[in-house]
Amino acid sequence: MSLQTLIEHSRRYGSDASFVLLGGGNTSCKEQGVMYVKASGHALGTIGKSGFVRMDLAKMEGIWCKQYSQDDDTREDEVLKDMMACRLEGETARPSVEALLHALLPFDYVVHLHPAMVNGVTCAKEGKSAVERLFPEALWIELVKPGFILANIVRERMAVHTKQTGAVCSLIFLQNHGIFVGGATLEEIASQYESVMGRIESVLVRKPDFTPVASDQAKVEAVKHVLGRYTSERILFAMNKEYERCLKDEASFVDVSSSFTPDHIVYAGFKPLWVGENEDVAKAFEAFETQNGGRAKIVCVQNLGVFSLGEKPMPLFLDSVAISVYAQSFGGPLFMDEPMIDFIRNWEVEKYRSKVSST
Repeated sequence: MSLQTLIEHSRRYGSDASFVLLGGGNTSCKEQGVMYVKASGHALGTIGKSGFVRMDLAKMEGIWCKQYSQDDDTREDEVLKDMMACRLEGETARPSVEALLHALLPFDYVVHLHPAMVNGVTCAKEGKSAVERLFPEALWIELVKPGFILANIVRERMAVHTKQTGAVCSLIFLQNHGIFVGGATLEEIASQYESVMGRIESVLVRKPDFTPVASDQAKVEAVKHVLGRYTSERILFAMNKEYERCLKDEASFVDVSSSFTPDHIVYAGFKPLWVGENEDVAKAFEAFETQNGGRAKIVCVQNLGVFSLGEKPMPLFLDSVAISVYAQSFGGPLFMDEPMIDFIRNWEVEKYRSKVSST
């Protein structure tokens, strides 16, 4: 095992927008009872040695022997405290919330990513049946609360799978989240990812077309001026063929109007703001903040284009649009449900990740 090799592969995946965006995704490796796992808030694309936390696997296994509170906030606080206690002496970073899941997978290497093409399946109405058809060797995990609950369900499902098949599952699809792949080598994992992407691509009915489309620049600048009153961050603008389709009318906008995964909430807000062609942008923006307890990070103006308050929301909205297009091949888009969206919005772990990634 080589941490440097893991770093190199992590950077390769993290620098490829087709696999992961910004601070999403995480990787790990295990050796002689120690697991190196990505620290929360670090981006794979630029990660170095300090971006990994050394964890004692024996201590982490002990977590499964404990009883935790049924209250969400209390439980996650309790688990976090125990997770921090599993770090090796001298470690100060906070391990990824998915460290427990990495630890229970019996592979030397684990790579968890959020490819838009894969999430076109995991965020689709017929995602489960598609995975069962295309990847009979894989596990499908329905939408559940992340952290301890998710890890525990995967642990239970893997035990059943191994008992029934005699094999350890190395491929796990998580509804409205992404994919976990485990292997003895990083080359083996890369081969699995290539196979996954190839199988999905072979059944797609359509791929996204992000060819740029011209917009009325006077109107664009006018909207930028209005939005500039509400932020000191740079305001980005984009219009392409997929955005053009989405912004035709409110009915067309429905397929990108909410959150597909936790990363979309963390970096682009839990939903974009729709502004009708003849609506007042300032009034719509202020009404959104009043109604939702927070400002919109993405503003979509009918038949004009998409505005991003800051640089990070735009690539996540582009990702949402790509997912919605891919999902058309699997029964259509499926957002996270409202209780899960509310949980993620208020979850301390994701607030921490967002804070760290913004510094």
